[in-house]
Amino acid sequence: MKIPIIKCHGTGNDFILIDEISHVFNFNEEQRRNLAITLCDRKKSIGADGILFVQKSSSCHGKMRIFNADGTEPEMCGNGLRCVGRYVLEAFNMNEVTIETMKAQYLVKKMDDLYEGVKTVKITIDSITFNAADLPLENSKSTVFFENIKELSENLTFSAVSVTNPHLVSIMDEICEEELVKVGKTANSGINILPKGVNVNFVKVISPNNIYVKTYERGVGLTKACGTGMTASVVVCTIAGKCPLGEEINVFNDGGMIKCIVNKIGDKYSVEFIGNATYVFRGTLDSNKLPYANELESREEILKRFDYKAYDYETIQYEKMYQHTRDILKKSASA
Repeated sequence: MKIPIIKCHGTGNDFILIDEISHVFNFNEEQRRNLAITLCDRKKSIGADGILFVQKSSSCHGKMRIFNADGTEPEMCGNGLRCVGRYVLEAFNMNEVTIETMKAQYLVKKMDDLYEGVKTVKITIDSITFNAADLPLENSKSTVFFENIKELSENLTFSAVSVTNPHLVSIMDEICEEELVKVGKTANSGINILPKGVNVNFVKVISPNNIYVKTYERGVGLTKACGTGMTASVVVCTIAGKCPLGEEINVFNDGGMIKCIVNKIGDKYSVEFIGNATYVFRGTLDSNKLPYANELESREEILKRFDYKAYDYETIQYEKMYQHTRDILKKSASA
């Protein structure tokens, strides 16, 4: 069976997109997991953080299911949703669509390019809660802030937020990647206090309208960007009084930058989440000959198996935007 695919990314968080609206593949759950594990292998296959399955929905313009690189299925993925949103927007030739996910529905709108040639969409995320029942911590309080979780760190304090996916956020003066990996692995090792695992986010506040986020993502590991992680982080920074409500906040990460606006009505928070949805290449997968190459093969040799066609202009323009974000960071650091 021939399966058209698109390699895409949101802020460097990369995916393989498979359209199940226009095509009928009848994947079972085991096949989805195996596709994710096989195709997301960065040494022997295409390489990605996950697979996006774009499906029909009875209540929305489309439905997103995402399987992480380890074959697990998370509740939501903000960066993936932008890519799915762009795909459905263009498929229906519309300026806004609704997308169904595992536990919520989201409005996705076409936006002006963040940077010339960088396709951009906006998601309104209002599935943000601090209720103990929605959080991963056993016996957790109903407040967003936790002084300390000694099983994870003797020194750090965390805030727990659900953006459909569970998150822990720690604000600090300087981010230590080694410590993030250590905490992330511990949090997802099956310890009793976090039986379902969690995404762990370290945040540095550069200025009131600029923050930097690094995420250890459940089912993926250290990633260039996590959409719901950036959402959780900017909300916690706003609650902590370090970022303003109702203003545009630049959220930087290892993959680039997005823009967020945090709004509050009563005790309910929502975030306007604006960022890229970039296509890297189109190709075709033969499901009867799953590409699982020798890891010594070059990237070019591996990709030839997919009869791929690159989106060179989008890749070049995103790289220019990425360099622009690094220039902003340098100026912020020297200010």
